Amino acid sequence: MTENDPGAPPVRVAAVGVGTWGRALADAAGKGTGLAVVACTSRSPESRAAFARAYGCRDLPGYEAVLADPEVEGVLITTPHSLHAEQVVAAAAAGKHVFVDKPFTLTVADGRRATQACGRARVVLAVGHQRRRQAASRALKRLLDEGALGRVAQLEGNFSADIGFSSRFTPGMWRADRAETPGGAMTNLGIHHVDTYQYLLGPIARVTAFSRRVALTAVPIDDATSILFEFAGGGLGYLGTSWVHANRTAVLTLHGTEAQAWSEADGTRLLLARRGERGRAEVALAPSDPVVEELAEFARSVREGTRPEVGGEEATANIAVLEAIVESIAAGRAVAVAGH
Repeated sequence: MTENDPGAPPVRVAAVGVGTWGRALADAAGKGTGLAVVACTSRSPESRAAFARAYGCRDLPGYEAVLADPEVEGVLITTPHSLHAEQVVAAAAAGKHVFVDKPFTLTVADGRRATQACGRARVVLAVGHQRRRQAASRALKRLLDEGALGRVAQLEGNFSADIGFSSRFTPGMWRADRAETPGGAMTNLGIHHVDTYQYLLGPIARVTAFSRRVALTAVPIDDATSILFEFAGGGLGYLGTSWVHANRTAVLTLHGTEAQAWSEADGTRLLLARRGERGRAEVALAPSDPVVEELAEFARSVREGTRPEVGGEEATANIAVLEAIVESIAAGRAVAVAGH
């Protein structure tokens, strides 16, 4: 990771959305990223006032006020999914740089529109897919590039949570709205693994998906989703994602002709077994903070005019897979990913 210039002025940003993840980004921004949170806004006056007190920033009454504020250079967007496209386009029109949380948008058309708007305005667009930056994911990419795994035949993963048991997961919560979370936990959680899958093995060409309500009773939304993938490069993959696992689950396994590799403990532990070996050996990993790294890259991109690793094109490629998954669930058949 390239260090930010310690002499460069911080990029002044506003937090748009002050919930759990908005606070996580604000916490990370304060760890030497080159960002300074100078303002915030949300739909709840009480929530944004509390955020402003906690982070020493100004409380603005709405998104329009954020975009009109001359001190604000960029926005950190953590609002409901369906708002992202319009908010990104509006930020671009106001000349504000954009960091937007996954899943970027809910349709490919909106993803392209938002990306083009930022391109025309010459503002930086970065999308929050930090999990490809986990120590295990970076090590897996190096092993693949070195040919240490041979030809990867299969990739398997599961990214799930226990949010379905939370008292907050009730009708009226936006994450429990089918329109905001097509494909069940796929939109909130599984989309991260889709990004990592394509980072590791290249484009996904076709999907077959199933989604069901298995255990949830309070909200009428699917809580378990299973997907099969065909990669353009020839390999196959599987992803499971759910809101009702007894415990949070974040694992990924690559099965290659020369070796197999297991990413465990939320990307902080990597095990490797080469062909003919009976046991799994742990691979040494350097500690990392993926969220801090992606925000530092965003600040560098703004100051240096460079392009972030995950911009609109990469994020829209993930949305193309999401669209195909949602169509496959509804149609009960395999669906080609747009562009393949």
